Amino acid sequence: MMNVMIVMLQILLRLLVAGAGVLLIYRQVISRKIYKAHQIRSEKGIDEELVLDIGGIKQYLYIRGEDSGNPVVLFLHGGPGGPMTPMLYKYQYEWESYCTVVNWDQRNAGRTYLLNKNHADEVLATLTVDRMVEDIHEIVLYLKKRFRQESIIIMGHSWGTIIGSLFVQRYPALTSGYIGVAQVVQLDEGVERMAAEIRKRAEAQGSTKDAAAVDRLAASLRQSFVKTEKIAADLYRIAKRYYAYKPDPWMFIKTGLRSPYFSLNQLAYFSKREALQAPLAEYVSRFDLRERGVGFEVPVVMMIGEYDLHFRYMLDDYYEMIQAPSKQRHTIDDAGHDTMLEQPEAFSRALKGIVGQLAG
Repeated sequence: MMNVMIVMLQILLRLLVAGAGVLLIYRQVISRKIYKAHQIRSEKGIDEELVLDIGGIKQYLYIRGEDSGNPVVLFLHGGPGGPMTPMLYKYQYEWESYCTVVNWDQRNAGRTYLLNKNHADEVLATLTVDRMVEDIHEIVLYLKKRFRQESIIIMGHSWGTIIGSLFVQRYPALTSGYIGVAQVVQLDEGVERMAAEIRKRAEAQGSTKDAAAVDRLAASLRQSFVKTEKIAADLYRIAKRYYAYKPDPWMFIKTGLRSPYFSLNQLAYFSKREALQAPLAEYVSRFDLRERGVGFEVPVVMMIGEYDLHFRYMLDDYYEMIQAPSKQRHTIDDAGHDTMLEQPEAFSRALKGIVGQLAG
């Protein structure tokens, strides 16, 4: 009997290995197909990976665009430590017809982490928001000189809006405009507002059980960034019963695994992200954009998903207070926090008009 079980386990193991091999081959075929279909072939185009010495360490940039004379947009990813390089094939290609897009894997994140992993502890010790803002400063100065442009458009997403808004307030002369996608105002207060709205809907439909669950979750806020993120995720699970929005929980995994711009080895970075970004994560919990003032010396554009509940309600109030040469707000229908991934066509249509105005 034992011999039979061993044989069965051996067969099962071989099947699992064979299945994994088939999946790897499938991934290679699909990712290669995506890569070939979207190579930049125009005479004035650019498709370049760069490693620059920024802030005392090597940092990774990926620049793409069909005409290097187009406005330059520096994209600041979320997280902290959540580079969008693996995902860009799902949403960025349309952007490249009207702007040159610069993706930066931030300090201790993604490929920048991999470039410096032999002294990761030393890099971790430098991980402050002020240092991140100065990293942006050095990158912008490089881009201005490289592309011969007087100023650069800054676009931040989620966490990237924290360092993005701080940068444009510190260095407005280098910036032709600021685009905040899922702008962070105050994270815990935003989740509290989200909880209050879900509770109203639960009560209106007579669900005392859900209302009580929301109250329990809200009472546990303001402990840590990780705790707040978990509470927000739990609230979204309850919110599914009261909102039409139905996000794909596997979106990031499916998109990343097919990516032509990240290997599976590089994707393994994400399993370490929490520890590698710990100092910044706790800063996010304390950050309150209102304390930095509401004045901007450059045009400001806010973009938000219709169902980005733990950001939208705070933005409603903050947007009204913003003082800037001009300001716009764009709500992307049927989208949550990752608007460009969830509704890429609608996002790109809005972005095209925004870039044209900011560059004009």
